[in-house]
Amino acid sequence: MVKINDKGLTLLEVFITLAILAVITVSFFSLFTTTNLNINFSSRKVESVREGKSILDEINSEVTDAQIENDQDFKGIVEEILNKKGYHNNYKIFDNDNDFFKYENKKIHCLIERQNIYIESTDNSSIRSNVQKIKIILFYDKGKKNVQLSTYVPIKEDRNV
Repeated sequence: MVKINDKGLTLLEVFITLAILAVITVSFFSLFTTTNLNINFSSRKVESVREGKSILDEINSEVTDAQIENDQDFKGIVEEILNKKGYHNNYKIFDNDNDFFKYENKKIHCLIERQNIYIESTDNSSIRSNVQKIKIILFYDKGKKNVQLSTYVPIKEDRNV
């Protein structure tokens, strides 16, 4: 008489268990890998947004304290701030939208446009103000991606018309 011992696992049961564990491991591994890649991509974008906001805030602060006579004075302040931030020869300043959005091996593109704002109220009084529109594009990932920020900076006191 032969006695059969049923206390262990057969080879087939071991392979099925390993296959199930492998599927679970691979799915969690791909989840963690994708999450890590997304965190890395978003951190570069956050760094670019932070840097762009810092540049715009400093421009706004400098222009508020300075006497701006013409567009060249304003452009000089922007160039000075970009150089101080360490972007020597790694930026380009535009005065119109032509090629502004096209990557030209420069980390920063800066668009400066003078605009007049005219606000009229219901009681027939109005205010006129001159502002400079500043739009900055910071390129990252070798120019494949970018962040765009813009602001308006008043350059002359508001006056009633």
